[in-house]
Amino acid sequence: MEGLLMGSVFPSLRMPYVVAIFIPMIGRSEVVDSIEEFTLKAQNYAQVIIDPSKSYAKFVMQFLNSELGMKIREWAPSGIIPRLNKGSLKKLQVLMPDLETQQKMLEIDTRFSAEENILLGLQNDLTKLRRDLWKSPQAANMVSNSLEVFSERIAGVLKGQVSIGLDQWIETIPFPIASVLRAWQSTASDDFKAKYEHLLHFFEATAEFLGVILLSAFYGNEGLYDLHKVKLKESMAKQNLSFQRATFGTWKLVVEYLGKQTRSLLQENGKKFDDAKNDRSICETIFADQTLKLPRLLCSKEIIDVLQKTNSMRNNWTGHGGIVGQEEAQHRNEQLFGQVEKLRQAMSDVWDTSVVVNALNCKPRKGVFENEIAMLKGSNSEFLKESRTMSTWLDIDSLYIINGKQERALKLLPLISMKSSHGTAKDACYLFNKIEKDKVRFVSYHFSNRPELVGPNDEVFDTIKQLSE
Repeated sequence: MEGLLMGSVFPSLRMPYVVAIFIPMIGRSEVVDSIEEFTLKAQNYAQVIIDPSKSYAKFVMQFLNSELGMKIREWAPSGIIPRLNKGSLKKLQVLMPDLETQQKMLEIDTRFSAEENILLGLQNDLTKLRRDLWKSPQAANMVSNSLEVFSERIAGVLKGQVSIGLDQWIETIPFPIASVLRAWQSTASDDFKAKYEHLLHFFEATAEFLGVILLSAFYGNEGLYDLHKVKLKESMAKQNLSFQRATFGTWKLVVEYLGKQTRSLLQENGKKFDDAKNDRSICETIFADQTLKLPRLLCSKEIIDVLQKTNSMRNNWTGHGGIVGQEEAQHRNEQLFGQVEKLRQAMSDVWDTSVVVNALNCKPRKGVFENEIAMLKGSNSEFLKESRTMSTWLDIDSLYIINGKQERALKLLPLISMKSSHGTAKDACYLFNKIEKDKVRFVSYHFSNRPELVGPNDEVFDTIKQLSE
């Protein structure tokens, strides 16, 4: 890592330099290399001269716009209104490989742009065909023929690559949701009714999974949850929802409401520097995540949009009875698959570092705890195991989320349960569904041999009571 500043900072923007970049001194706007790309007023940019013997200006610009670079920029501002200045600019750190490596990285990045342009061109072609279809009913045959030609263009290798990419992604996401997607994949390719129903289960499971994470984080801070418990309950009552009989709508609302509160904690605009720093610290603590990647995912508007749309689809489809034909089932499957891809994009690489784990045993050693854990990642229930040295011991009857190599973990509420499947050594995942008099019902969306568990569970009874009262 090297200091960024190789020349001088010029708030004055009279003349552009070939080796200059312009860094926004406020907010999260992108670093640019020309005045024409400004999205803020000129006085809110600092012109920084890059020493060409050490780095390419474009490389520094791309690095500072990356996820890591953005994080470095976020922590540099100071003052009541967070703002970069000459001093903080000089202290910015940039990952600086040799010039040959920088050039190689820039060339690869250009190739990414080229591939994105190809995909954009294909998307534009599809958009035009759909527009032509609805512009004139007489064009239906022409559009159908053009769509056949289009489909042939992307058949084979391209469709295969999409499938491979999806397979790889499934093996990086947590088992509670990956297992449901695998059930969808393993269904006969022409059984569209079963396939779209699996996807509805996937989105319901995803809503509950994300909702439980948010609830666990806020619930772990009693004072913080008490601030929102009444409003959350009122919001549920307005829509005739409750934790006692949890539905897709219940969990969607939890993600909406607590996601908004998380977004407020992460929001910096309009806050004093100390207040913004304190709110970020609260977020780091309740989610046990110093990087804040997990809370940022959970409160993202893209995630909420996917859950809202898929919940709406489910309500529309279940609200209108009748037999679902093959063509309609295929259409529903395609609609839901489009939302899977949007969810995949929104989740990015968060689950590379944020891992759901199940503790197996623990050994106290010299003031720390060596926890042996099972990594509940991907669709295979033969989970990888490893040892983690942490500042606390992990309960073998609970699930946790561990972020990176951090020594703390987020304990999940007992609304997600791993059980050995009946008659086998493999594990199945069960999600809380509802309270039935004196019993608790859990359901599995991937294990058809034993799709539900019903029985007394004092821990879950107490949890639902605490969440609701």
